[in-house]
Amino acid sequence: NDPHLRLPHGAHADFRGEHNQTFVVLSAKDVAFNIRTEAADFRWNKRLVHGTKMAAAFWVIRTSTGKLLNIEYNDSFKAGGFVYEQGHKNVFVRDGEPPVVVDNVAVSVVGHTMTVVVQDKWELAATIAPFPFGNLLNKNKNLLNININPLYNADADVVAPHGIIGQAYDGDNIGINGKSDSERGPETTTKAQAEGAIEGEWRDYKVASKFSTDFKYSRFNARFAPHRDVSKLTGDRVQLAAAGAKVSKSAGASDFAPEDLLSLVVD
Repeated sequence: NDPHLRLPHGAHADFRGEHNQTFVVLSAKDVAFNIRTEAADFRWNKRLVHGTKMAAAFWVIRTSTGKLLNIEYNDSFKAGGFVYEQGHKNVFVRDGEPPVVVDNVAVSVVGHTMTVVVQDKWELAATIAPFPFGNLLNKNKNLLNININPLYNADADVVAPHGIIGQAYDGDNIGINGKSDSERGPETTTKAQAEGAIEGEWRDYKVASKFSTDFKYSRFNARFAPHRDVSKLTGDRVQLAAAGAKVSKSAGASDFAPEDLLSLVVD
């Protein structure tokens, strides 16, 4: 099992990543959302899948007055997450307490979910969840699921978002699927790296440290950036929604998808 990417405009892909490495899922003007992947074994009935999980989420936000916030949440934290600002004490944001607000940014924790809201721009969340079938086959193991929700028309931004997920806000309302793992058997290892749905290759999205914004397609400091060149992507196109139909703009990733129920049966 790997993070199943739920891409904007109805597309999907799987992304294995690499053990104990950090990748950019969203890069936008003054905003970065990174995840750390870790190797993990998932048991599904009579199957054993050597895959990965999302173990930590990191945000870098430049506020409306230029303050730089680093925010961290991981699957081992209990009842909250951290906000770091240079020159200030670290703040532990606790479950159920009022949000920590710095200029146009609000950080809150409710239950097992940390949410970072950049006013009128982005709502970005990470949720601690048990492994699939945790009560039966994968006891005492946690992972993260993430969600990305634009609060504006991200497809029309003069700084086109990028990152593994963010690049799919490409202005055309057509989803492009990437590679997914479909191998079945008693013991398998995942391989898909969202090929076909991302520019370049998966290693282009790796960053050197958890709060780094520097990678090949970084938008963090950009004043203008074009959409990705979809003509170079090889993934299947998701049929354009009927005229007037609502096209999904939210996105995210999780380690469980409905099709995983099929994995309970060994071919």
